[in-house]
Amino acid sequence: MVRETSNVKRELDHLIRQSFSGEGASLALKAHECAGQQFGAALAEYTRLAELLLRQRADYITVTAALLTPLRQRGCLTAQEIRSLFGKPVAGLVERVYAGRELRTDTPAHYGRDLRLFLRSISHDIRTVVLRLGIRLVELEKIAGQNGADHRDLARETLNLYVPLADRMGMGAIRTRMEDASFHVLEPEIYAALAQSVEPIRAEDKVALELVRGGVEQFLAEHGIKGTVYGRTKGLYSIYRKMNRLDSSLAEVMDRIGLRIVVPSVEECYAVLGLVHTHFRPIPGTFDDYIGLPKENGYQSLHTCVYPAPDISYKPVEFQIRTEAMHQEAEFGVAAHWRYKSSAEMEADSASKLRWLHNLLAQQDESIDQAEFIQSLHRQVSDDRLVVFDGAGRPIRLPAGATVRDLTGAEHRARVNGAPRQRDYPLQDGDTVEILHQQQTLTQNLDVV
Repeated sequence: MVRETSNVKRELDHLIRQSFSGEGASLALKAHECAGQQFGAALAEYTRLAELLLRQRADYITVTAALLTPLRQRGCLTAQEIRSLFGKPVAGLVERVYAGRELRTDTPAHYGRDLRLFLRSISHDIRTVVLRLGIRLVELEKIAGQNGADHRDLARETLNLYVPLADRMGMGAIRTRMEDASFHVLEPEIYAALAQSVEPIRAEDKVALELVRGGVEQFLAEHGIKGTVYGRTKGLYSIYRKMNRLDSSLAEVMDRIGLRIVVPSVEECYAVLGLVHTHFRPIPGTFDDYIGLPKENGYQSLHTCVYPAPDISYKPVEFQIRTEAMHQEAEFGVAAHWRYKSSAEMEADSASKLRWLHNLLAQQDESIDQAEFIQSLHRQVSDDRLVVFDGAGRPIRLPAGATVRDLTGAEHRARVNGAPRQRDYPLQDGDTVEILHQQQTLTQNLDVV
């Protein structure tokens, strides 16, 4: 056991040194040493959160706080000790998470008070959101497959609240794992049956993907494009939800398998799209340009589904084509912004995400029915969207069924396609909307994409 603990510590130390340098590495390593002294043989359990966030490309302050939070929660370190040893930013983050550790929103009794307190606790610092999402995923994966009313409440709360938050923060990898773990807790028999059904199909899919990948790498090389091709497998919960929504079989889920092509520039993204459509047969209605019109959470990529040539594969394959920065955004979102964004870009994006959280808090204040608030939250991150334009011609994504009020807030009216409209006027895809009697621009109320 001693040797195993030693290996765990050595591996995490190595990961820290790979991720950070200078002060960042020193601080995280010191926190890891503190955790090792306190937890001994149980170190692996208490450093799982830090390892998760390191692999999500989180910054050193978040990772250091992840190592110290269990120590704070168990009374091993006081707030003052953490501040003295690790500095104000780390101590502040630990305290924000520590203060909200008992908040729950998974039962009606906790909805009214705790939901507001939870939203307030995460609405001042993006790192708090990242850390809370990581804590929830670790907690959920620990109980996945177990039964019990508390576990089911936790899983339902995760799907209702944490998954939409992970989506809006752009943390796609975390979102998928949360969905699958919740699915495992809530529907263990269906989860097991689907996993069993998927396994042989995935084996066939893997063969098909390797054949397609070989063809893609060949035509990229022939055209002098330096790209990396990754395989992509759809999560079990995502497959299950799509089967239910479309009333389809597993075999009919078209984007079940896919390839991600990562290239150096936006220009090459569109060049690769042309090559994909030249070499394979596009499936009508499956193309989406999230580069020209990104999602609200910052996601950018070109999507298209194709039927590969019969001598390669008969299976439909979805292609996602993006740059490296777009790939980092899609997988890790705000957690990894420090790695590939400038200080100004980071500040602007954090301000945008925090503005959304503040608006969410205001919506919760106005909601009488908390279930209605959760439904509204899901609509805000749903893929079922419409696009309208502001007075300057800039595109804005809104949930399907959105009204003028959803765009302008409660106090303002708008002119839609040149005509004054009431707040309950339903917006349509392609409408042009100008706010009346307001000096602020649309960007101060909603993120312009």
